[in-house]
Formats: sequence, C-alpha cells, structure tokens
Amino acid sequence: MTTRTAPRARTTDRRFYGVVEAIVEENEGDDEGRVKVRFPWFDDTTVTDWCRVSQLYAGHGYGSVFVPEKGDEVLVAFVHGDMRFPIVLGGLYNGVDTPPTSRTDGRDQKLIRTRHGHEILFDDTAGKAAVRVKSAAGHVLELDDAGNAVRITAAEGGSVTVSASGSVTLSAPQVTIDSPRIELGGSAEPLVLGNALLQAFNTHTHPTAAGPTGPPTPLTPGVLSKKASTS
Repeated sequence: MTTRTAPRARTTDRRFYGVVEAIVEENEGDDEGRVKVRFPWFDDTTVTDWCRVSQLYAGHGYGSVFVPEKGDEVLVAFVHGDMRFPIVLGGLYNGVDTPPTSRTDGRDQKLIRTRHGHEILFDDTAGKAAVRVKSAAGHVLELDDAGNAVRITAAEGGSVTVSASGSVTLSAPQVTIDSPRIELGGSAEPLVLGNALLQAFNTHTHPTAAGPTGPPTPLTPGVLSKKASTS
C-alpha cells in the first residue's frame, strides 16, 4: 500500500498539528454521536477510540445530529495537537463518494439526503423557488413560492390523515373536493350536495291516505346558503 504524508501537518513531541483525512470504521454503540476512525495514510490497521463529531448545533438536549456513515471519508483535527483526542470536523466527497445532486454550483440548490433516500431540498432557482420535503417512498410536502402554493402529496396507494383533538378549520374563497364519494362521521351513505340536493328537495312528495302531497315550497340557493347551528 502506498503511504503519503497528510498535508499541512507536523508532529512535535508526540503531537500532530493540522487536519488529516480519515475513514469512519464504526458509528454504532455510542450514545454521544461519536465514531471510530482509521488513518489510511498513517496505519491502515489501527482504529481510534470514540471520536467526537462536530455538529452544526449542539447543546444539552437540543441540536443537530448527523453521524457519518461507515466507510465515509472525514476530516479530522486533534485537540491541542494531541492524537489521543481526535475530532471529526466534517465529511468529504471524493472520486467514489459523490454529491447526491449534479446541481453543485453553490447558488441554486441546497440538499440534505439520507442514505435511505429521505431528503429536504431548498431550491433558489429563478422562477422555481421552493422547499420540498420528500420521503424515500415518495410522499411530498412542497412549499412552492414560485407558484404561491402549498402541496401535500401521498405516494401512489398512500393516504393523508388530518387529526386534531380540537377543531380543524378550512378557510378559503373556494374549497374544492374532487372525489366520487364523501363520508361524514364515518357514515357509509353517500352525501348529496349543491344543485342535486336542491332539485331533489323541490320535487319530493310524501304519499298519504288521501294521495300524495305536493312538493314543498321550493328552496332557493340563497336559503340553502344560510348557516344553521346543529348544537
């Protein structure tokens, strides 16, 4: 195996100053988000003890948690140059581990994607500005600034449930429900709405011993639009 000296690094009295590359060897079995690494340029068989991992945000019971995966290339520094206390500063892409998107010009798209395929995309592309949260199965939450819209889309065969212990309010100049069947309160009976209800009510008669009664006084859309309390 060919060895090389880590750039920008020097050793003095068993201390190592600078930053070096390392490979993650272990990332499970520690509850502090630490990893074990090895240094191929130094000794490809030696594995460190648990190393702390620098995070974007860290504190007591809060912060971000992004633990490098096994086999990932990472950048490591040593506290006060002491090799007994390595700290992982971050991950590195290379010729084998490439970014999850080709849009890496640094201007338009910022992306976080897990190894399973869950992702959060921040898109600043002109005319397409949006934030998208997408699961590996294809469920999508999209905040579309360019289209001035919010969309929740379930993957094929999936479902969407809105549940609250309080109230749920829909407020808009127009609410459209596109479905051949609507159920309220778990009822299995079809719901008749709009003009179909108006027509059925205005033509309905009740049979009696003396014959059928005439239809009731016709209701108008204005009457039907009035609110009625059911409490």
